[in-house]
Amino acid sequence: MFSKILVAFDGSKPSLDAVESAMEIGKKYNSSLIILHVLDSYKYPYLLSSVILAPTFGSEKFEKEREEFDKLMKSLKEKYLSVKSAEDVKRDDNATTDVADLSDSTYSANAKSNNRNGLFETAIVEAETSTASTIVDYAESKNVDLLVIGSKGRTGLKKMLVGSTATEVVKYAHCPVIVVR
Repeated sequence: MFSKILVAFDGSKPSLDAVESAMEIGKKYNSSLIILHVLDSYKYPYLLSSVILAPTFGSEKFEKEREEFDKLMKSLKEKYLSVKSAEDVKRDDNATTDVADLSDSTYSANAKSNNRNGLFETAIVEAETSTASTIVDYAESKNVDLLVIGSKGRTGLKKMLVGSTATEVVKYAHCPVIVVR
């Protein structure tokens, strides 16, 4: 049903819950999963104003955030692929196929490994407009079937029940959206 799932991740508890939900859905439908983090330059207003005066002012903090999310996303990738690997082994043990008849078992192991790596992708992009617009545009460019997002992010409560980014994503997304509370 869902061949490609995109989940927005900002490091908050609701976004981590959204990643967990997306992983569960991905396991169920054997979907590829994309975890997207949007670096919002509007969080760093001194970066915008310092471009003319000192182009590198404040860029260390921006790069530090990029590196932190890169590490987080790598650990999420390892978790997702290890779960997928365990399921593949379980399926292979239960399957009655002619894999033993293959003369080159190394080739089949490498093919399975490459297939699992194609099931997961991470992306860290810089927002040129709003975070919600960046998420929706990225989802359209990757032609995803399902978008998963946390109900509230790190930016605080702008809405009572659902965050403003989640509201905008639901409003403009080209595909179904699951908002995880």
